[in-house]
Parts: sequence; structure tokens; C-alpha cells
Amino acid sequence: MILRGLRDRMESDILSVLKKAKVVKSRLESLDKSKDLYKEGSSVYRTRMTVTNGLKVKLTEMLNQFQFLREKILSDYKDDIRRKYYAETGEEASEEVIENMVFGGEMFKERHEAVMELQRSLTKLHQVFLDMAVIVETQGEKIDDIEENVVNAGSFISGGTNSLYYANQMRQKTKPWVYWVWVVILIVLLVCIVSMFVS
Repeated sequence: MILRGLRDRMESDILSVLKKAKVVKSRLESLDKSKDLYKEGSSVYRTRMTVTNGLKVKLTEMLNQFQFLREKILSDYKDDIRRKYYAETGEEASEEVIENMVFGGEMFKERHEAVMELQRSLTKLHQVFLDMAVIVETQGEKIDDIEENVVNAGSFISGGTNSLYYANQMRQKTKPWVYWVWVVILIVLLVCIVSMFVS
């Protein structure tokens, strides 16, 4: 009776998590689609990308924790069967016997059914997380491309800065020559005007 209640509670919790994971997945996909509305490189675009990628990293961490929990549940279940087998028979159970009991034995049928139902639900949830991990991975590749473009832009900016510095130096070097040309033109004009009045 207690086992059935725990199983029902675990099933409802897993279904709730599964629904929430699907909502998170759909929201991540909509965030990816909505980023096209903003100009690449704008502050809104960069902010959205930073926040989205931060959330995706957290999601990846949660996926890893989920996988660890899933493996731990199965391992704990096998350890429990191993202890019960030893208590009843006085012998250590081999891994093959444990696997047979977990996945096909009659000894713990109700508990086995509960664990298998939990396993199926966890598998569904894991699939949702894997789908989200694929989304996170593709975004990671795009982030790497963006970082590469930022590095390239930095080199272009550095080259542009050097060109501006060179142009400024050239302007300062040619400035005295411009003054001399104006002085010569003024002298020629002054000589022409004076010669017109003298003649």
C-alpha cells in the first residue's frame, strides 16, 4: 500500500517535471526564433544571447544531474535487491541474477513494475532533456562563431586605429607645406596686382 502511494506520487512528480521540461524546451526554441527580430551586434541582441546561453548552461547542468539521479535510482534498486537476495538465500547474487530480477524476476513484481514505470517516465524526460541539449549545443557553436567574429573585429579595429594614427601624422607633416603654398600664391597674386597698378 505504501509502495503504491509512493509510486503514484513519483509518477505525478515525473509527469509534472516532464510537462515543465517541455515548456522550457518550447520557450528556449521560441527565444532562438525571436532573436532574429533584433539586429545582430546590438545591445539587446547581445543581452538576450548572454541570458539565453546562461540559462542553457544551467539546463545542461540540470540534465547531467538528472542523468546521475536516474543512474543512482537504478543502482540503489539493484543494491536493495542484492541485500534482500542475500538475506533470503545467504549467498551473494551475481550481476546476472540481479539484472534478471530487476528486469524479469517474479520476486519483486509490484516493485519492479513501479520501477519500470518510473524508468519509462524518466526515459521520456531524458529524451526531452536531450532535445534541449541539442539546442544548447547548436547555440554553443553559434557563440563560438560570434566570439571568433569579435576577435576578427578587434583586429580590424586595431588596423583602423593604426591607419587613423598614420593619417593624422601625415596631416601634421603636410600642414607646413600647405602654409608655404598659400604664402607663395599670395605673393604671386600680390605681385600681379602691384604690376597691374604700376603699369
